Amino acid sequence: MTHPPLPPELLRRNLPLLCAALALVVTPHAADLPLDIPGFVWLACGWRLAALDRKAPIPSRISLLLLTLAGAGLVYLHFHKFYGREGGTALFLVGLGLKLLEMRSLRDLYLVVYLALFVAVTEYLFSQSIPIAVYTLGVVTLLMSCLIGLNGGESLSLAGRLRLGAKMVMQAIPVMVVLFLLLPRIAGPLWKLPEDEPAGKTGLSDSMEPGEISRLGLSRETAFRVDFEGALPPPRERYWRGPVFWRFDGRRWTAGYDEPLPARQPPQTAGATYRYAVTLEPHRRRWVFPLETVETFPAELTRAEDGFLLAAEPVRERRRYVLSSRPAATFDTLSEGERRRALQIPGMPDERVRDLVNGWLLENPSAEAMAHRALRHFREEPFIYSLRPPAIAGDPVAGFLFDTRRGFCEHYAGAFVYLMRVAGIPARVVTGYQGGHWNPVGHFLEVAQADAHAWAEIWIDGNGWTRFDPTAAVAPERIERELEFAAGADGAVVFASPVAQAWGDRLSSLRGLMRDAGLMWDAVDHAWVQWVLAYGPENQGRFLERLGVVDWNRLVYWLTGLLGLLALISFALLWPRSRPVADPALRLYLRVAGKLERQGLVRAPAEGMRDFAARVAHTRPDLAEPFGRFTALFLAIRYGGTAQAAALERLKALGRDIPSR
Repeated sequence: MTHPPLPPELLRRNLPLLCAALALVVTPHAADLPLDIPGFVWLACGWRLAALDRKAPIPSRISLLLLTLAGAGLVYLHFHKFYGREGGTALFLVGLGLKLLEMRSLRDLYLVVYLALFVAVTEYLFSQSIPIAVYTLGVVTLLMSCLIGLNGGESLSLAGRLRLGAKMVMQAIPVMVVLFLLLPRIAGPLWKLPEDEPAGKTGLSDSMEPGEISRLGLSRETAFRVDFEGALPPPRERYWRGPVFWRFDGRRWTAGYDEPLPARQPPQTAGATYRYAVTLEPHRRRWVFPLETVETFPAELTRAEDGFLLAAEPVRERRRYVLSSRPAATFDTLSEGERRRALQIPGMPDERVRDLVNGWLLENPSAEAMAHRALRHFREEPFIYSLRPPAIAGDPVAGFLFDTRRGFCEHYAGAFVYLMRVAGIPARVVTGYQGGHWNPVGHFLEVAQADAHAWAEIWIDGNGWTRFDPTAAVAPERIERELEFAAGADGAVVFASPVAQAWGDRLSSLRGLMRDAGLMWDAVDHAWVQWVLAYGPENQGRFLERLGVVDWNRLVYWLTGLLGLLALISFALLWPRSRPVADPALRLYLRVAGKLERQGLVRAPAEGMRDFAARVAHTRPDLAEPFGRFTALFLAIRYGGTAQAAALERLKALGRDIPSR
């Protein structure tokens, strides 16, 4: 089927705005895809604009075929597939650029705009942040302005088309909000894409070795945010439990389950109960980080035998979970299998380690006394809490304990557990996060990747697994208070004291303003997550209950009523009104047409002015000459470029010659 070609004037008038819109549509993808993918669209826009001014030829069919093969090869080179989030989106971007180059008819032009609208939506596969939402509205406004220009908007200037496009988008927002709030929500997305390989996300790993956690030490990227219903736990109790490691191969700690851990009853908890909601950032793992020790949690989560929580699937988007915890817990007996795992060490320990442990055992062999003796050793000996510890040749534990004595939390936790195992005390490494920073604007706790932490647990008969944190012995500031820290010139962790922080804020008002602005933005972003991104079936149910809607039949009535109200408002706003005519020549013509209308000569809506003059002459020969001359002069003024001032005076005189009856 052959479609009519593009009118050159229509293309020249609308192509610059369309190319600008396309370039902006693909720009956010530069942060998520290889730069040459959006670059393909940028080059296509430049090529098409150059062809508009005949500075470049329009691609032939053979050229388009070669470009199609090149674009498909580019996508396959990067992703080795044409589906999935990255591969599928990249293919759409390449297709958008190719369709722009192929554009020959008005139908093709419409298709490019509609494809661009779809590509704008694909950015939400990568980010649902507030800036992206605002940016998308701006891009949609540009694309709507393009459609206005293609649908009879020739008389509008560029500014006029942009204003009308923005008005249409703004009018659609209330309808969008109502549909978002009231349409039934489902758990999870409407579709599920084949998963791409995890990449680009920082966070804890499923193993631990020297440097594994310290690489996160200065990252302010948010791991999760926490809203507490009541009191906030003190910093020393803010341990957010993650993966637990049992097996040590001499360098790396892993879970190391040869066989499943035996099922056990949940621990008996005591102390104050903390109720809170965790909003977890996507980290592509199943871990959910509860405050120790978790007591209640949603049915969609499972409690691992090691005490942390697991989601049913890897967390690939922001998720919100309502939990409760109590800090004190006691456990039942330790099985033989668990005891073997908790005492495993690779080979024979270094002689210096054995001598150190044997000396402690002679002082007091009880598990609790040994743990406190090890903490005292870290506190009294010249150990340094460092983000950049030196590399260790040979036995990493012995080298750390006796040679370098510089390390981050994973060094101290791993060495502590190793010492306990050499002493015959069951012990294991726990990783997760510790602390968090309170946001006084949004009233929530923000836990960053820099708060990633490792600590130890030993088994004490009668009490069960008991937490000991050797980091608290070396750097108590890390655990006890919410302090900023950084790496010194030698890699040693430097904490800012509260006094220094206060003086720093006073001495640098800019720093204080930037910090306050950051807190406000975090609060806004957190509210966006709570009320928009996390608006699922449960949140919708609570919202509707507050409105008094308790069943879906009533919801249908609500939805119908609100949509009807919006329709009435839209009709009221869009109903055509009589407006003053700006063109003085047209005002004169309408005045004369009113005279004729009172005499029964009514111009039809689709009737041309010359045709109307001919019909008037046929019906009323006495009006043929005056109305004919009036019509000819009006057309000359309006469309012929005749000088306005004198011609308008003459047009007024001709209009006066036409009688009203």
